[in-house]
Parts: sequence; structure tokens; C-alpha cells
Amino acid sequence: MKRTPRLLAAALLLLGLAACGDDGSGTEGTDTGAKLTMFAFSSSPAEDAVLRKAVEDYNKLGRNTVELKVLPEYDTALTTALAGGEPPDVFYVNDNKLPDLGKNGALEPIGDKVENPGDFYDTLKQSFTYKGTYYCAPKDFSTLQLVYNTADFTAAGVQPPKTWDELAAAAKALTKPGHPGLVFGPEFYRWGVFMAQAGAWPTNDDITKMTMDTPEMKTALQYVADNHKNGNFGTPASVGAGWGGEAFGKGLTSMTIEGNWIVGAMKNDFPNVKYAVAELPAGPKGKGTMSFSVCYGVAKASKNKAAATDFVKWLTSPDEQFAVTKEFPVMPSRKSLADKWLADKPELKAFVAGGDYAKKSVFVPGFSTAIDTFNDGIQGLAKGNKQVDEVVSSTQKAGTDILG
Repeated sequence: MKRTPRLLAAALLLLGLAACGDDGSGTEGTDTGAKLTMFAFSSSPAEDAVLRKAVEDYNKLGRNTVELKVLPEYDTALTTALAGGEPPDVFYVNDNKLPDLGKNGALEPIGDKVENPGDFYDTLKQSFTYKGTYYCAPKDFSTLQLVYNTADFTAAGVQPPKTWDELAAAAKALTKPGHPGLVFGPEFYRWGVFMAQAGAWPTNDDITKMTMDTPEMKTALQYVADNHKNGNFGTPASVGAGWGGEAFGKGLTSMTIEGNWIVGAMKNDFPNVKYAVAELPAGPKGKGTMSFSVCYGVAKASKNKAAATDFVKWLTSPDEQFAVTKEFPVMPSRKSLADKWLADKPELKAFVAGGDYAKKSVFVPGFSTAIDTFNDGIQGLAKGNKQVDEVVSSTQKAGTDILG
């Protein structure tokens, strides 16, 4: 449910071995009769079943045979297989893991080998690009938007806010003792939406230079910090919840900032709560949100790269991608499928709209240290025991130490 990307230290050590074992077979042509292995992590029983059906349907085509392994300890299994020189032919790649896999030579670049590669959202393509190489096509994606309790809004006479001022006013109107109007996680992957809306970001576009020390960044951080200080914004911990969706579902807040994964959580855990989703309010520089995605990677060391690429091309074809996503809140990564996907779920339109302006949440190998420093500062701002200039300075230094 809550998605908070983290790089695994163990993976960084093991993946350095991933480049070995390339047989030079390339990915052109379509081998037939190959036996492929695919690694995936579990999303939910329903989504796992849809993926299994997709694999079965491909196998029925008679070109190749895919053995699907849905693994509970996915990261450990994948890094061990890569390091041992016996990788799965196809495997899920979280966007935040792409830089490490690209750096260590673990992936065959097939991003442009799929059908109509220009149909995918640009931000998603950037998320799976490392040093100019587009490695793999995104299978689906999520964005962050504003989730609100419709009954609370009606009772308070509040409309979905369109601007920062309106958001602050709505949060104030909805705040009661022990019930901040808006609750969301004190971390870069949530506060980042306000940075984007202010025209700020921790680094420049090509991630070669830190850009924390700007008026726009200070404006964004100060806005959120001030609303926390006033008691109108809160953290999940401040209301005794584990994440924003739990706080929202339990009625401990009237608004949260979450991704479309909250749909499944609300259905399963809080089915009686009536809610709606709106695009996040625009800031001084317009709309802003963040995107999260997974791609289908092909192992550089695979002995069946042509067959593996054929399988990925089939999975990411418009018809198959729609079949895999139509029953779930995860959204097709092809722009051309947006209207068709929304036809029976118009209430999720805001999440799809974010695909046009979302920022990628991916940096470079080793940058997680800077994000950890930033998160520590953000938590201090939310608690009121740190100042914006202090957070800017510490994160700028941490990032510069990494980027040089």
C-alpha cells in the first residue's frame, strides 16, 4: 500500500557481478521454443492471478514457454540470482532500482524495441533511463494526488482546493482536536509534490548538481512547515497511524496525499468510508506530483534475450497491457489507453491526469544517502525542531558529497 522506495545495501554489493555471462546473442529476431523464467513480486492475490493468466496466454501462442515465479523475498532472490550469473530472463524492476542495475550492467536495453515506444509517458521513460540508455518499458504506474472524505467536506462546506491558499484554508476548516485536516508522510516522496509545485527540486534535470539552495525550495518547505506548526497538517505518527491511508481510513484526518494503491486499501480495510480523489492544488509554478513505476527488465546475462524481448513486447502491447490493468487501480503506462481505462472508473481521473506533469522519483546510485538526510530534515520541520535553512544546507552538502 504505502510506497516508500529504498535501495538495499546488499543489492549494491551483489549487483556488481551482474554483467558477467553475456553470450552476445543480442535481442534481434524472435527465437522460438525457448524456456524462459520470469521473476515478479506479489501485488495482491487478484493481480497475481491476472499476471499468471497473462503468462498462460503467452505460452498458448506456442512461440516460447515462460515459467513465472512470484517471490515473497523478491529483492533477495533477484540479487542472488544476478550475482550468481543465473538470472531470470525477465524480471520486475522498480524505478528506484534502475540506476543501480544500469550501472552494474545487469540489464539488456530493450526500451525502444517494444511496439510504439513513443506511446509511453515521458516521465516513465525517463525513470527507466540511465546515462542516456532507455532500458525497459514501464508496465504500469501510479501518481500521488489528494484523497478526501466527501462527508467531511460537505459538513465543513469545503470544496476540493485548487491552490495552496485554498488547501491551507480547507485544512484549517477540517481540523479538530486530534484530527489535522491533512495528514501525509514526513518524507521526500510526499513533500516532494510541494517542491514540484513551487518549481523546486533537489537536483538539476540531469542529476549532476544539487539545487536545494533556491528561493523556490525554501518557499515549498516553509509552506508545509508552517501548516504543520499551525496544526492543520499532521503526520501519520502524530495521530497514531502507520501511513496516510490508515489515518484517512480511520477518520483521523479528512485528507491525505497518496497514490492509487490507496484504492485497494480502502476497499479491503475501510469499505464504508466515502471518498473522492482530486488533483493536488497548484503551487506558485503550477501543478506538481510524483510518479512511481515498475518495468519488465530483460537480463543482460540471459541466454534467451530475443525470446525474452518477444515476451516483453507482447506484455507491453496495447491489448495486453489493458487486459492486465483494467481491473485494478494501477494505470496503463501507454497514454493511448488512458480514456479506455477510465471508462469504468472515472473517479480515478485525477491519478491519470498526473501522468502528464509528474516528476520522476529516481536519482542516481548512492543518492539515497542524500534523501535520508533530507527525510531527517523534513521530519524535524514537521515536528517544529528544525529550520528550513538548516534542512536546505544539510541536504545540499549531503548531495554535493555524492554528486561531486
